[in-house]
Amino acid sequence: MPWVNKKKCVSCKKCVKKCPVDAIDMVKGKALIKEDKCINCGKCIKICPVKAILKDKEIVKSGIASNIKDAKKSLSEYKSKKAKKRVIKSQMRQLKRQQKILWGTMKELKHIKL
Repeated sequence: MPWVNKKKCVSCKKCVKKCPVDAIDMVKGKALIKEDKCINCGKCIKICPVKAILKDKEIVKSGIASNIKDAKKSLSEYKSKKAKKRVIKSQMRQLKRQQKILWGTMKELKHIKL
């Protein structure tokens, strides 16, 4: 499903007008895609003049880049290599814990009776 990079969105509303199922609203001057209505047709991605609407796989790349940027910023607070290694190990433990939570949640969602 497409997602909106709110930093890039310029509030032109072209995506809102182009969406065939009215799945995009403007919230606080930025486009917001309603996941429950979106049919993943990609028209909003094509019409966006500033490329603020991106595909799912691009959110993964963006998220990784953001996490690495944050990690490097936090590492700059430490002087010794040993301390930096401890911080990286701690961050990796936190991410593994989050990963287990996500995988467990996905597994349980498959078993919900509708």
